[in-house]
Amino acid sequence: MVSDPNITAAQPDHTLGQYRAWRLSGGAVAPFDLAWISIARDQSPAAHRLLPHGEPSIAVMRKRDADGEINDVSLKVCGPYYKTDHYRPKPREELIALRLKPEICAALFNIAPREYANDATTQAPAALYNACAKTLDHAASASTADILLLLTSDLSRFVASHGVNTGPETIAAQWMRDMEGSIQFRHIAQKLEVSERNLRRRFTDHVGCSPKAYARRLQITAASLAAERSAKPDWAAISAEAGFHDQPHMINVFKTEIGLTPSALHAERRALLAA
Repeated sequence: MVSDPNITAAQPDHTLGQYRAWRLSGGAVAPFDLAWISIARDQSPAAHRLLPHGEPSIAVMRKRDADGEINDVSLKVCGPYYKTDHYRPKPREELIALRLKPEICAALFNIAPREYANDATTQAPAALYNACAKTLDHAASASTADILLLLTSDLSRFVASHGVNTGPETIAAQWMRDMEGSIQFRHIAQKLEVSERNLRRRFTDHVGCSPKAYARRLQITAASLAAERSAKPDWAAISAEAGFHDQPHMINVFKTEIGLTPSALHAERRALLAA
């Protein structure tokens, strides 16, 4: 996990085809926890399957012409994706992004996760265009690393000027991410000494989905990324570490949420790693 926003010099925490991601440190009140880029450089960039996830992102989109010159820059909201789908980038299309914590992004950025669900790239709200003016002014000529630095600075300044009001649902969502969905929600309510029913309602209102759905997506991601590290995954160990009851339970969840078995998804993603 890196704290320096000039992260592209660091080893990515995750690589898949044209996608690179770096986890960011910043504590529970930080509005974003992941930086990622998707750089489609060739004429026929490969599509990749998006795992279901509950976190939207703010992204600078750049498009280049056949000579490699940037001819279009815009600010986009990406996701979240409550169902799996393929992202098919256009040739020479770049996304340079920060992933937001869904429980606070509606209040801070006017990005209610549910309203942006299952859309790869939607125009960002006008207020964010104003907040990210410095980033956009330099985006046509800046490096990827500099854009991430500028975007981090602009959004951090915006957050500092507006403040972050947090409730128990903020802590609950952070704990669920920290535990990759494997913590029981009733245990979270007990630790916070709040009503589980009230916490569940507040969580759903702020995050955009139920705690159960959010946990399931975190578990799917944890299992998928763990499997990618090996050509022959230990599926029993992965299912246990990701918090599934057992391997058959994991298989059923993957079939329901993605339409593929874990092994079929693993083969698909490993092919992108080798590309």
